[in-house]
Amino acid sequence: MIHPEDADLHPVDPSVTTWTETIGFWFAIPEEQIYGNVYVLARPNVGAAISSINVVQGINRYPFTADLTDPQMHCPCPDSMVKFSLTSGLEVDVPGPPNNYHFRYANIAGTCSFDMTLEGSMPAWDPNDPDENPLLSAPDKDHTDLGLGDAWAGGHLDFLGRVRGELTLRGRSYQIDAMGGMDRSWGTRTELGQAAISYIHIPFDEELGIHLVTGIELVGGEVVYGPLRFGYIHEGNKVYGITDASVTGKQQGLSPFQNEITVTDSTGRTLTVRGSAIAGAPWYTFSPSYVTFQSLMQYELDGKHAYGLMADTYGIEFLADRTSRHGAHTAQAFGPGI
Repeated sequence: MIHPEDADLHPVDPSVTTWTETIGFWFAIPEEQIYGNVYVLARPNVGAAISSINVVQGINRYPFTADLTDPQMHCPCPDSMVKFSLTSGLEVDVPGPPNNYHFRYANIAGTCSFDMTLEGSMPAWDPNDPDENPLLSAPDKDHTDLGLGDAWAGGHLDFLGRVRGELTLRGRSYQIDAMGGMDRSWGTRTELGQAAISYIHIPFDEELGIHLVTGIELVGGEVVYGPLRFGYIHEGNKVYGITDASVTGKQQGLSPFQNEITVTDSTGRTLTVRGSAIAGAPWYTFSPSYVTFQSLMQYELDGKHAYGLMADTYGIEFLADRTSRHGAHTAQAFGPGI
């Protein structure tokens, strides 16, 4: 179970230099085909933090055509995660921990600013709790691997919610009133970059949303999704853990372009949605060990529409082992001639 104090830094032996606390938040302005990310990676025992913010409009094949990319890699680490400011120009306040946030930002270059709130439409969900994640009680498989090695093993939370506020980007201002999402993690993190996962949010409104994480493999030049790592369906005032899921999709390069997702929850209910990308770009700057090929996807279900982030996140070492001349899995992943 997630508690309000999980929004803040967790007690840890000061000698554990790999201890890491993160905030990962995304927002969208669907009518403008815009989404953005706020990512903070704090290492309190070494006194440093990453602040990485990007804003993307439309479909982009390359990272350098994204509308804003602002990675500040050596900010002094804050002494709290519930109220802090960074030298990047980012300010974070958590008036209602663990699932209500206020983000303010004015970047050093003067090209982007925003002021927005995220109000959780559900309790923060704990994939490490067998009372919330039914996969942990499955007798046939070990579901303790959440997909990113030690990066999420210490603690992890996730929730969907309504984002409201204003964004100013290179002289143009936009109002924000749409669904978004956030996750947070804490624990040791060695940044080996040897894993790959797909992180998927599908928030229709405050009453209905889907989240799931699957593994990724490359087979014969195709992206194959699986196994299911964890997930939930949020409906009304209930959150149901996902027990089974399948994801198929098409990509442009490695960026998601279309998908079909079927999920079954702990009540036995099955939902199927299909998505198409309306915005996307590769994001190399939230962590030096990973690249996220992510897209803002549009979905429809029984007359309701959702706009949610699909973030296919690859460790750089994972890709090197499947694409480089020395990669042990290059032949299987892409075949001869890459």
